[in-house]
Amino acid sequence: MELETLFGLPAHPLMVHLPVVIIPLAGLIAVVFAVRSQWLDRFGWGLVALSGVGALGGILAAGSGEGLEEMGERGGRVEEHAEMGELARTLGIVFFLVVLGVVLARHLARKKGEGATGVWGFVGSKAGAIVAAAALVVSAGAATYTISAAGHEGAKLVWQDEADGGSERESGDSDGEHDEDEGHEDDGD
Repeated sequence: MELETLFGLPAHPLMVHLPVVIIPLAGLIAVVFAVRSQWLDRFGWGLVALSGVGALGGILAAGSGEGLEEMGERGGRVEEHAEMGELARTLGIVFFLVVLGVVLARHLARKKGEGATGVWGFVGSKAGAIVAAAALVVSAGAATYTISAAGHEGAKLVWQDEADGGSERESGDSDGEHDEDEGHEDDGD
């Protein structure tokens, strides 16, 4: 899915803000809920919605970046950023699915009651709570790390090139002024 422009502006720089903010926020909340399982039971569906918005944002950001990748003149750096973005999108979706699975399983286990056996008994047990908490923490950490790394690499692409381009323009020396370090020789006077 390619989305190249949004309101007349390049879509990718606008779209990346959604997953870059939402996924780490949802990840932090998931870690807190992993420790405080009663909050997960009470507010879990909100976390499902938040992580779903983050995953959707990752899908939109990756899709909007495909058009820029094709136009890219920066070679390997853009490809590396694109690969990181695809991994971030995938792990954002995995994080959403883990959150959905944990919240749904806990909800269904509560409906089955204390005396449930089999899978529902395990989900409602201490061991099940530990497995669910570990799954939340690992998926939240992986999604947060990859979205942060992809965002950092993208920012370096934009800002480093901007700084490099700016220094080339400044050193063009069109107005006749010289830097103190350039073109001055001490003639011994």
